[in-house]
Amino acid sequence: MTKPLVHATCLVLSFTVLLACTKHNPVSTTAPNTPPLSSVKEIDSFTVYNAADEPFSPSAIFVTDLPGDTILVSLPPNVYLNDLIPVFTFKGKSVYPVSGTVVNLSTPVYFTVNAEDGSQINYTVIVTTRGAVYFGTSDGRMLMLDAGTGNQIWMDSLGGGFQYSIPQLLGSNIYTASTSGMLYGLDYVAGVVKWQFQAGGPVATTPTMAGGFVYFGCNDDNFYVVDLSLWSLYWQFPTGGPVQSQPLAVGDTAYFASGDGNLYKVNAYSRSATWQFNLSGPVGSASPQINKGTVYIGSRSDSLYAVDAVTGMLKWSAKADGLSLENSTPTLADSTVYIGAESGSLFAFNDSTGGVRWKSLPGVSVSDQPFVYNNSVYVTAGDGNLYAVDAGSGVKKWSVAGLYANGSGPIVANGVLYVGGGGSGYFYAIDPANGNVKWKFSTGSATSLSYRPLYIPGY
Repeated sequence: MTKPLVHATCLVLSFTVLLACTKHNPVSTTAPNTPPLSSVKEIDSFTVYNAADEPFSPSAIFVTDLPGDTILVSLPPNVYLNDLIPVFTFKGKSVYPVSGTVVNLSTPVYFTVNAEDGSQINYTVIVTTRGAVYFGTSDGRMLMLDAGTGNQIWMDSLGGGFQYSIPQLLGSNIYTASTSGMLYGLDYVAGVVKWQFQAGGPVATTPTMAGGFVYFGCNDDNFYVVDLSLWSLYWQFPTGGPVQSQPLAVGDTAYFASGDGNLYKVNAYSRSATWQFNLSGPVGSASPQINKGTVYIGSRSDSLYAVDAVTGMLKWSAKADGLSLENSTPTLADSTVYIGAESGSLFAFNDSTGGVRWKSLPGVSVSDQPFVYNNSVYVTAGDGNLYAVDAGSGVKKWSVAGLYANGSGPIVANGVLYVGGGGSGYFYAIDPANGNVKWKFSTGSATSLSYRPLYIPGY
């Protein structure tokens, strides 16, 4: 009877020991600790490929990160934005739109980055294209450059002849002329010649488009009116000298000066001259400008003339100290007429009376058209320099030596001064505030460039 009791006692002791072991070494009934879900969500890098899945060159694309999770992308001119391919890296769980897919970036696009914890961040991607500058050369080429970088977009050889002409934009076409006597229309995106018209002599002026016509002068002593829709001669008006003055055209009416010493007002529809005014001296490349019913033009007679645009009667004339004004087109700004003298000096005249406000750069030949921007007047000069003078006082602010513009004048567009330096062999982008060169483009064998470049903004 004792053996069963002993056996039971052992079982009790064993159970007691098990309970004791369980009490001092409990078994966990919960899952191991796990790290919290990450809230990281950001785009690290961003670039853009074109529709052919080719990246733009590193110098052609600018990407800027701004506060507020905005990414600005700047691309070369004339890039089609509707089918670009954003390629980027990011931290987070996912992103939409997905990297490497075709996206329409013609308007701002939100890229949503999702974190592991379910939080999100939206990046606004804004893509723009930069502006472009166009100019012709003395060796018969027309070029389009990226205005932001100076990289060449295209170059079209136009068969020889000087490209003095300032390129003109109308619709999708750029119009220019050559001393070969050819007037060209080119597609402004691709540079392909779409049409051409042959004049009877060298064309050393700039065509003007208005009222369905192209107006331009020629060294064969004629003034031409070409029908834009037919690209055929509409009317030819003879003068007594070469016409190198860019016409000022309003609808079917045009004003221009000639080497015969006359200022003309002609009407295309009536095919006749409304009036002519004698300037007492020949006019070269100077072109008339109009403001508040008054036409302003200079001549070799050393005078600036203000002529009534309707009647052709003289309002006033002002002397330029015996200096020729035959090649400088006047610029009007803030009731002042700015004009350069080829035999020396830059003048500012009162536009109502002809009184001299100031005379600057004495002895320095100025034959291009002054450009006024931000209270400064910019001109190139025969001594090879580019000058900036105060518009109110004529005091020189700064100069850049060694450009040798050879008749090319500056423009300021989008806060940058662009000017050709045919004699130095470069086309320049310059800071208008201080004259510092931002970039320069080698023009090769050209010795002269267009009277001025054309700037077309991006989008």
